[in-house]
Formats: sequence, structure tokens, C-alpha cells
Amino acid sequence: MEAGTIEPVVEAREPAPGHLARELHDLVAQPLISLVLEINDLRAHAGLDAEEAEWMSRLEDSVRGVLRNTREMLVDLRGQGEIRLNFREILTNQLIANAAKRDAPVPILQVSSTWPRRINGWAAFNLLRVVQEAVANALRHGRAGRVEIILSTSTDGMAAVVVIVDDGGGVGDAPSGIGMIGMQERAVILGGTFSVVARHSGGTRVEVRVPLRRLR
Repeated sequence: MEAGTIEPVVEAREPAPGHLARELHDLVAQPLISLVLEINDLRAHAGLDAEEAEWMSRLEDSVRGVLRNTREMLVDLRGQGEIRLNFREILTNQLIANAAKRDAPVPILQVSSTWPRRINGWAAFNLLRVVQEAVANALRHGRAGRVEIILSTSTDGMAAVVVIVDDGGGVGDAPSGIGMIGMQERAVILGGTFSVVARHSGGTRVEVRVPLRRLR
């Protein structure tokens, strides 16, 4: 290098999409998730009158809409856009891969003809995580030999319904922190409901219901 010249300093930088995705997740998406959950809890337990409850419901929906748009951006920035069109295939591949890691039976996936062919990336991501957690609980804590996942819609056509049933020992005696709260929160942020009950024939039934419009 010639005397008097300054060699440029080259800094190692994270690719822009990856950096932006992380910033969106940490600084925007996570606070929005917390806000949706707080509004939902306030609406359920604050003893609001009908007018106040309706106002809070509209506020919750508005925040949820911003959250969905933010998460859709994250899906694209992370190169995961295929989950919108190929949710069933991705879910099947995940179930097979996870079963192989645990040397466990592959869960059986049943998809109703009424299940939408395309769902938004935010809904797909959360439903995928709910199914994964429910299956993991069934195999790890319930010692299930058979797990079934059913994707369908309600009889009135207004809700998407995801059901996970197993023949294990149930989760009644399982330790805390097995993901039940996480599954419930994912249902809430999609504007849906979550339930888990013991089956009369043995095992556990997990159900998530989400308004069908939230999947579009």
C-alpha cells in the first residue's frame, strides 16, 4: 500500500433481511403479542360493561391485525413464504422428522376437504407450533403409541378446527412448563380458543378453534 493512503475498513455485517427480521421480531412483534394477550386478559377479567367490552374487542382486533402484517413480513424476510401454500406438506415433513428423532411412531394426519388450501403465514406458523407441542407432549409425557391430527372446519363453516388426540397416559400428572400456556397463547393471538381434556377411552384431546377469516 502506498504511503499516505488509508486502507478501507471492511466490517462483517449480517445480511440486511436477517437483521431486519430479528429487529422486527424483537422490537415490534414481541411487544404486540404481549399487548394482545394483555388486552384479552383485561377484557375477560376486568368486569367491563357491554360497551366497554366491545370497544376493547375492536382494539384487540386492531392490534392483532398489525401483528399479523408484521409476522407476514417476517415470514417473507426469513424465506418461509412456502408455508402459506404448503402448510399440510410442511406439517407432514415436520411430523416425520420429529418422530424419527424420537424413534417414535409417525402421527397420522387427516385433512378435511373443507380445510382451506391456502392460509396466511402467521396462522400457519402458530398452528404448526401448536401441533408440534401437542405431539411432543403426547409422546414425551403421555407415552402415546398413536397420535392423530385432524384439520377441519366447524359445522357452521365459521372456524378452522385443529384437533390432536392420543392414546397415552394423559397430561394430568405431567410437570408444569410443558407448553400448555404457550399453546393457549398462540390460539389467543390468532383470535381463537384452546382446550385440552382427558379422553374417556384414555389419552388426551387438544383442540384449537380459530375464526376461518383469521386464516385467510
